[in-house]
Amino acid sequence: MKARWFFVVGLFLMMAFSSVSAQEKVYYDVVQKIMEFEFENSHVMENASWICDIFGPRNMKTIAYQEACEWAKARLKEYGLTNARLEPYKFGNGWDIDYVSLHMVSPKYMPIIGFPATWSSGTDGKVRAPAIHINFNEISSEADLEPYRGKLKDHIILISPIQEVSPHFEANPVTWSKERLDKKAKIPLAPRTSVLTLEKQQQERSRKRRPDELKKKIVDFMFAEGAIALVQPDGEHYYGSVAPRRYYRLERPWEENLPPQPLELSLAVEHYNRMMRILEKDIPIEMEIEVRTNFYRDDPHDYNVIAEIPGTDLAHEIVIVGGHLQSVPVGGGAIDNAAGAVTSMEAVRILKAIGVKPRRTIRVGLWGGHDGGGLAGNRAHVRKHFADPVKKEYKKDYHNFVAYFDQDLGPGRIRGVSIMGSEEMRAIFSEWIKPLHNLGMAHLFTTGLYHEAYAEVGLPGFYFMHDRKEIDDWNAHTSMDVYERLFPEGMMQTAVVVATLAYHAAMRAEKLPRVAPMPWEGDR
Repeated sequence: MKARWFFVVGLFLMMAFSSVSAQEKVYYDVVQKIMEFEFENSHVMENASWICDIFGPRNMKTIAYQEACEWAKARLKEYGLTNARLEPYKFGNGWDIDYVSLHMVSPKYMPIIGFPATWSSGTDGKVRAPAIHINFNEISSEADLEPYRGKLKDHIILISPIQEVSPHFEANPVTWSKERLDKKAKIPLAPRTSVLTLEKQQQERSRKRRPDELKKKIVDFMFAEGAIALVQPDGEHYYGSVAPRRYYRLERPWEENLPPQPLELSLAVEHYNRMMRILEKDIPIEMEIEVRTNFYRDDPHDYNVIAEIPGTDLAHEIVIVGGHLQSVPVGGGAIDNAAGAVTSMEAVRILKAIGVKPRRTIRVGLWGGHDGGGLAGNRAHVRKHFADPVKKEYKKDYHNFVAYFDQDLGPGRIRGVSIMGSEEMRAIFSEWIKPLHNLGMAHLFTTGLYHEAYAEVGLPGFYFMHDRKEIDDWNAHTSMDVYERLFPEGMMQTAVVVATLAYHAAMRAEKLPRVAPMPWEGDR
């Protein structure tokens, strides 16, 4: 009897989803125009050069970020989009690097690749000082600090042991294999995680992110004793690539009431290790450093860039495509996330250029305050127009929202998108992506990859899964996240996929199905 019931229910679901699929119109003619236009007239690499080369690192509220915003707004106007604007939202302090000069000057000269951790103060001009090693890993209590009292004034402190660097004998996979894609597309045969369990998982993650009080005491002691800077190696990247980090990590270092943080430096592991090996031979080292940083406190606002292709009969309903324009303060923010900003701009450029008239308004958003800022820009847009999970408020456009398609996972080809656990969404997207199969976009993923700013208020927000080429994972957030990490074929394909899905969402008879709100864990 139970087997028969499962059969009947399964047959009913198959008929229901077949009915949904049969109702989904696929605009093959429009997709053909999208492809032809993009592959013959792409702007992705030229626009990427502007963002990566001319504006460079684009941290929150900085001059470079503001210039990039103004450029993007002007570009979108040039493409014929309407209501192009900078949309303000409140944010704390901005910060960037004005100048860095790091050297070992004794016993031999070596220029050093390195950068200050975010929100660090600078030096008082050029400083020449001895460098010593104190292994912070061996400090287990405040009592372990006492032997250093009175001995650290005007010293630069190397805080980590030698970092092991493993040789790379084999290359990482450069694309998703069919086996990996198929596995991710399967429905997991496991009980659905309860909301309560999810809340416990979020609480545990929050607990792990809480500042380590001993680390704070160690840092406070070192600088109270007169140390000039704390220095550590980049522990994750080799070959001169550096992603700056801080030994004692504040959760929200941009907050307006926080003072500048003391100077911490992250160095290329190879340069750090050389100094450590010299110190192990009891040979003294002197370093010469000069660091100048800027804090942006005057304007309480940061900005998103917004522009639109107006809809026709359903113009009050909204489909959004976007990616964050802000980047970390080193490198060129190419992989993360000029690639996403450029392909979002390109998707709407294509649709405007080929002359389609979408039923719904298609909005593009280029967001601030993302990396290191708790998705502040995107969350601010959601809370202004759609819903606020903090105040438990629904806004006037909540019921007019259709979908958000986000680009933030590199310049590789899109290989799939999550259906956010919805089989109804699978039936819809399965039809929409049929014209894209030969471009490599053929998979729908059953789990993961939902955009937090939308999912936490019960709106469908989709990340795409891109080919994760080795350079994507290796260089994001580092000093070598530069224009050369991009590749045009992946970005052109991304623009085509995004334009295709956005157009179909804007033309569909009904809005996309909603999702259950994801438990909100607070802005990180």
